[in-house]
Amino acid sequence: MTLYRSRAANMSRLRFDVSVWVMVTMCVLSARNCWAQGEYDPSYWNQQAHDLLFEKKDYTMQKVNIAKNIIVFVGSGMSQATVTAARTHKGGENATFPFEQLKWSGNARTYCVDSRVPDSACASTAFLTGVKGNLGTVAVHPTVKRGECVATSDKVKQLESIAKWALAEGRVVGFATTSRVTDGSNAALYAHSADKDWENDASVTAAGCNATQVNDIAYQLINGDVGKHFKVIFGGGRKNFIPNTETDESGARGLRTDGKDLIKEWKESKTGNAVYITTNSELGALNTTNIDYLMGLFSYDRLPYAADMGEEPNKETPPLVRMVHYSLEMLQKKEHSGGFLLFVEDGNIQEAHKENKPIKAFEQVKHYANAFNMAHMMVSEANTLLISMNDVGSTLSIPGYPARDTDILTEAGTSDKDSKPYLSLAYATGPSYDSYYQPNEGRVNPLAVLQGTPTQKEQTCSAAVPMSEGVNGGEDASVYATGPWAFMFSGGYEQNFIAHAISFASCITDVCGGASSVVVSSAALLLALMVRVFA
Repeated sequence: MTLYRSRAANMSRLRFDVSVWVMVTMCVLSARNCWAQGEYDPSYWNQQAHDLLFEKKDYTMQKVNIAKNIIVFVGSGMSQATVTAARTHKGGENATFPFEQLKWSGNARTYCVDSRVPDSACASTAFLTGVKGNLGTVAVHPTVKRGECVATSDKVKQLESIAKWALAEGRVVGFATTSRVTDGSNAALYAHSADKDWENDASVTAAGCNATQVNDIAYQLINGDVGKHFKVIFGGGRKNFIPNTETDESGARGLRTDGKDLIKEWKESKTGNAVYITTNSELGALNTTNIDYLMGLFSYDRLPYAADMGEEPNKETPPLVRMVHYSLEMLQKKEHSGGFLLFVEDGNIQEAHKENKPIKAFEQVKHYANAFNMAHMMVSEANTLLISMNDVGSTLSIPGYPARDTDILTEAGTSDKDSKPYLSLAYATGPSYDSYYQPNEGRVNPLAVLQGTPTQKEQTCSAAVPMSEGVNGGEDASVYATGPWAFMFSGGYEQNFIAHAISFASCITDVCGGASSVVVSSAALLLALMVRVFA
């Protein structure tokens, strides 16, 4: 019985552990410090999510099926401003993406325990494990600070993910991403790391840790208790799986210094037919009927932008929609009668924002939407919980009053201070600052900057703060859902609630079995304690 399950069962029987009583006592004595202290205890996040979970359960009396299948789509950096602008770029202000048409939607608060604005590692830890952590950490206890060597290998400090819960209940699991498969946004599915950058053993050693004791993220994907069971793995990042004495298909050397060829280890560790591919042609030629395990690493690093895929050397990179199609072919086989979990992430939306290239970000949203639509068509809403969301925000804004049906990146108006036009898109931070501001003349005419950029997809917009790359935004994440118990994702809630709602809807933990039990809320606990203290 896992730590998570034990807690869920205990709560359903009205047993309160000491940490909750301590937290409530602190609330009474010092309200200001209550939540800050509680956030370093996983039971705080679990209890908070369960309170909301059972509150939402009572919103309807309708009979709802258990979600046999779970599909989670994440558009990294796909803020509401991004969706709005991408929608306009796609087909006008009243255009709609398929994920926006889902029946239920809500907003998730994305902050980390130690940071108001999250990164993808902190965010994915929240919505994949049900517990919020610290900035830059992957599926570890919120008391673990980034870079703490020992904490990564301490089992007590490791958080379980929905992938582990699904596997334990007989579901098959896979994931597809445009990022490296070891990127922090995906790693929380299967790995535990005090630093999201520890994607290979060399990075662990460079941080001053012992790589023989602290397993890197790539190693955990291939040999870990969770990752080794995945039926399908699609994405980029070959560099983290091969030694620095060898080259990959692009001719670039690997980064591993331990001499391990993890791709070879993956093949040799499987019973049955395990297939490894690196190109779109190989993917298209597959007959998944006789494949038991499938891994496709399609790039040395992350995959190219959708806007660049038709160009050399990117023509052999499969689009996300194709990766999703083959992922579902693998996971929906008849022998997988217990159901499945598929995680899909597009990390290139966030990457385009960091480079201050909004058109590439918008093209990536369309790429993401096509993949989502494919998944939606291949499953039934009667037994599949389908979720689309962003993990972190962006600093993109849509200022001014541009006319309808004009290009999304064009003049929005004229400043009443310097009499120069300004654009209909802007970033708070980013590398384009120097293109739009000159020391002696101040703001440059932005239309001249756009005209000087040969292709639209490479165009930038002004940034208020000069940085080598832009940073994330901290606004709430938009969550869309359909299928069994999808109404649980309506309203506003903490980002970690998503994992609990998924587990409830799909019955992959004991929280489902206790769904009809009475659960005393934190408010009730506080009231009870106050009666004891002040009576």
